[in-house]
Amino acid sequence: MQYNLLNMAAILAGGLLSLLLRKKLSMRLVDAARVMANLCILVVGIQGAIATRNTMLMLLSAVLGGVAGTALQIDAAFQRLGERLKGMVNSGDSRFSQGFVTVFMMQCIGSMAILGPINAALKGDGSILMLKSVLDFVSTLVYGAIYGSGVLLSGPFVFLYQSVIFLAAGLLSPLMTPEAVNEINAVGSLLILALSLNLLDIVKVKVADYLPAMLGPAIYYFVLSLFR
Repeated sequence: MQYNLLNMAAILAGGLLSLLLRKKLSMRLVDAARVMANLCILVVGIQGAIATRNTMLMLLSAVLGGVAGTALQIDAAFQRLGERLKGMVNSGDSRFSQGFVTVFMMQCIGSMAILGPINAALKGDGSILMLKSVLDFVSTLVYGAIYGSGVLLSGPFVFLYQSVIFLAAGLLSPLMTPEAVNEINAVGSLLILALSLNLLDIVKVKVADYLPAMLGPAIYYFVLSLFR
């Protein structure tokens, strides 16, 4: 569990440092940084998505996951949570909710947020979470300077998300075959790609509604294993 705490501390440190950085940057520089940061996220999403070895599985996962998430109105729930938290901390930052949702999605989508807690729980190996902590520190630093104090709230929620996986590691471990991990990462990268297009104002996608898509590969390979 200490590695999850380290991850949260890294996010909070990046967020606090970003607020100091933001005060020294003009909006012109912030906008310039935003475009480049989002283009980098676009490249990361493309690289991960094309690593799929089962395009049909990725397509079905994304479509069915999107239908399920839209029916459950996950994105709307995230936005309401962001606005409620904004009111609780009495923030006047207009990008508070967007910062919280954007950074939380970036830090929870992908295999590292799943494999890291599982390895820490079952093997005592925190190397994945330590690397993730560094990456999350950088992403919070960059996006905190762009979107403001809302990114700080990602820390506690990432901790809760990864702690649930940590506690359920024994149940989840058999599902995390190399094939399943690769496809979960590919679907997660597709969502990161959609997120970057959103941030670049190219399309408007309610990315949180597609979070159930990441369950698709795990379910598929679990069912497949029953017939082997």
